[in-house]
Amino acid sequence: LHLVLYTGMTTFLHLAGLVLALSIPGATSESAILRFFGQTDFVVNESSTAVVRLVVERVGDPVNVTALVLLEGADTGDFEAANAAAFLLSTESSKTIFIAVKDDDRPEADETFTFNLTLQGSSNGVTLGTPNKATITILSNDNAFGIIAFNSTEEVVVDEPRGVNRFVPLTLIREKGTYGTVTVNFEVFGGPNPAFEDLTPNRGNITIPVGHSVVHFSILIRDDQVPNDEVFSVRLTGVAGGALLRPNGSIIQLRIRRNDSPLRFLHSIKAVPESAGVIALNVTRGRLSEDGPLVGSVDTEVSVDYVLVSGKGPVSATVGEDFRDLQLVRTITFPPFVYNTSLLFNITDDDVPEIAESFQVVLLEASLKGDAVLVSPTTVLVTIEPNDKPHGVLSISSSAIIQPISIDEDLTQRFEGIVIVRNGGSYGEVSANWSISRNSSVLSSVSDDLAPEAGMVSFAPGQVTAVIPINIVTDDVPEEAEAFVLRLLPHSVTGDAEVDEPMEMMFYIQDSDDVYGIFGFNPGKEQSIQSQPEGRFLSLHFLREGGMLGQVSMCLTALYIPAGPIDPVLARDQVLNVSRTVNVVFSRERTAVVVLPIRNDAFLQNGAHFFVQLNALHLVDITPLIPSKSPRFGGPVNLTLTVTPDIANGEIGFTSNSTIVVYEPEDSNASIVSLPLRRDGTDGQAVVFWSLKPIGGNREDITPDDLEPLNGTVAFMSGQSDAFINLTIMADSTPEVNETLLLTLDRSDVENQILKVDFTTRDIVIMENDDPGGVFEFSPSFRGPWLINEGEAVELHVVRAQGQLLKQLVRYAVTPAGNAEFYGATGILEFKPGEREVVVALVAKPDGVPEVRIFITHKYNKALHY
Repeated sequence: LHLVLYTGMTTFLHLAGLVLALSIPGATSESAILRFFGQTDFVVNESSTAVVRLVVERVGDPVNVTALVLLEGADTGDFEAANAAAFLLSTESSKTIFIAVKDDDRPEADETFTFNLTLQGSSNGVTLGTPNKATITILSNDNAFGIIAFNSTEEVVVDEPRGVNRFVPLTLIREKGTYGTVTVNFEVFGGPNPAFEDLTPNRGNITIPVGHSVVHFSILIRDDQVPNDEVFSVRLTGVAGGALLRPNGSIIQLRIRRNDSPLRFLHSIKAVPESAGVIALNVTRGRLSEDGPLVGSVDTEVSVDYVLVSGKGPVSATVGEDFRDLQLVRTITFPPFVYNTSLLFNITDDDVPEIAESFQVVLLEASLKGDAVLVSPTTVLVTIEPNDKPHGVLSISSSAIIQPISIDEDLTQRFEGIVIVRNGGSYGEVSANWSISRNSSVLSSVSDDLAPEAGMVSFAPGQVTAVIPINIVTDDVPEEAEAFVLRLLPHSVTGDAEVDEPMEMMFYIQDSDDVYGIFGFNPGKEQSIQSQPEGRFLSLHFLREGGMLGQVSMCLTALYIPAGPIDPVLARDQVLNVSRTVNVVFSRERTAVVVLPIRNDAFLQNGAHFFVQLNALHLVDITPLIPSKSPRFGGPVNLTLTVTPDIANGEIGFTSNSTIVVYEPEDSNASIVSLPLRRDGTDGQAVVFWSLKPIGGNREDITPDDLEPLNGTVAFMSGQSDAFINLTIMADSTPEVNETLLLTLDRSDVENQILKVDFTTRDIVIMENDDPGGVFEFSPSFRGPWLINEGEAVELHVVRAQGQLLKQLVRYAVTPAGNAEFYGATGILEFKPGEREVVVALVAKPDGVPEVRIFITHKYNKALHY
């Protein structure tokens, strides 16, 4: 037989002999009791390092006794060995037995095992006392309660119901183990609206019973009036009962396909003459604006009813008298993929003089059928204009009065936007004269800006509108906006027509040729960060090109942003000695220089930025009060000034904050470790003070014999950006575990040389050395050879040399067929810190099978390192 002692799975030791054959004297005792001592109930995690120590105690007369500890019930493979043995000499009162847990990958709930203490062979009068049972509970492991996730993370696409409820089924799966009842919490988020408006429940929990690996639940979709796709996310937020969530399977998207096609009138107001005849009111489907994209579903038929609303007063049009509805039924129907339709009405043309009359057409929301919603405008107001002046009443179109006309001289040579309308009748040829004059104190002729300045507007029989064309004089002279008045001359009308209000209108020619200027950074000057004896400041140069009229206020923002991305969100205050927003006023200057002082106590980081943004231009006063085309910005509207090392204050830190791993030298008495420092901003001298401090559980073991020095300084000369801290690692022969020290930059000797945030400390780890965990071998005093009979015991003494600083586990086994021949043939020995020797016993099994004599002899021995 071979006894194998090894740590890990690759290094091992063969012994052809065992250590000691123990002869058992025949002395008997009537009062000795064998029992467990100390703790007998253990709770452990399933781990390859979990080892339980059971102490077997003999109380009473001294006598040799062999004890067995056997697993009760079937061997489930949860332990390295299902039995162990201990031999107590008459001179010993107790022995320790090791029970090692085996780490596997099977999902298991909490399991409790019982180990029984028994006597081997002749009892020598020793009886079994109490406690003689020990329990070991291995806690749930390998995801015994499962890993919860959606069965699929693909997007779930559904259609929104119309007038009914619809449930969306979702499935959760439980991977790995299915022990216990677990509860999973979920929530719904995202979407164009709050989730609770569209889905229910929008949060809750799902219970998965014991043994179940799949559970189904549903979310109800409510009908709403959102036309486009609605995307929500269902997220698992937590789980109770011991299970875990799978990170890549705990969220799923739910898309409700676009629906609720919008229905609306194309226009909300329509004005028509009494002579218009048949008019069309356009109704659209699937668009929120006249030229907008299609939204909502358009692949089904939808319909809506409408009603006519008309009052009884003199301004109300009467159905049947003033107009007729030409539809057979008052229902508008859109077949699939049809987006426009029209309602037709016939305007009654009579000879009764009438003022403007109106009626309304209203879409009825309650009558909607199909996947559609009503959006504004759902009502159209139709106005029949004043009528029954047979030759007409001439006036300026009211649209020019409501929205004053502004003409862009730089883009327009001929303007045809002034419309004269002929209300009432349109019989015969009629005409009226008009004139244009300035509406200001300017003395120059109207013809300097436009032509003609007077003329006649004529209407042919049946013509109801006419345009007065105006030619705009284009030049390159910067000019402010100018106001003009066009008048119809009542006494000049011909053809029995009339002229009525509005007979006069004001219009404008906008400012031109950048009369108020083009503003921007001056490309001929350097924008810079200045450092002068009197202080530091930003020097910004601006240029005004084009016209010089008007007082203009330019608003700009100046921000200090630390080194990194140029993002205004990261800007810091307390650097510039002004507010973030600055106003620069130009009267009639072409250039301006702006000096933004930097605070004396401000720290400028190397690589930081000053970000200057031109925001807006405002005319301090303007006449006339119409929107102006200028002033405007030309060229870039922002710039970035970078803080260079010669401007920056010193910022000192390590080049990295990662942990430094060093090794005690083996081939020399000492080794040098150099740690680089870097200074961003090199103006002036600086001295940095540093110190080393032991940290961690074994900090008391670190001495100046391990490394030196433990504190010091580093000097930077002016212009110097790099320096080093040099540490000497000392060699010795003392076993040591990992030793950790914290190297800290404590302070600088000058205020404007600061320490770099997050780069002022580094951990230094001197790795374990000189075998701190020890070197293992069988004790030379217990290497045999020995001759034993079945039922007799052999003790193995394993000793540890060198370091005893770490907990170590040593696996042993008897081969071949060790478990068939011996109790305790396999197992794991645990050496606690400071523990030098561990004893384990082997008991030859009395199996009743005739066998020849087996000699166990010592073949060779080899020390093991863990």
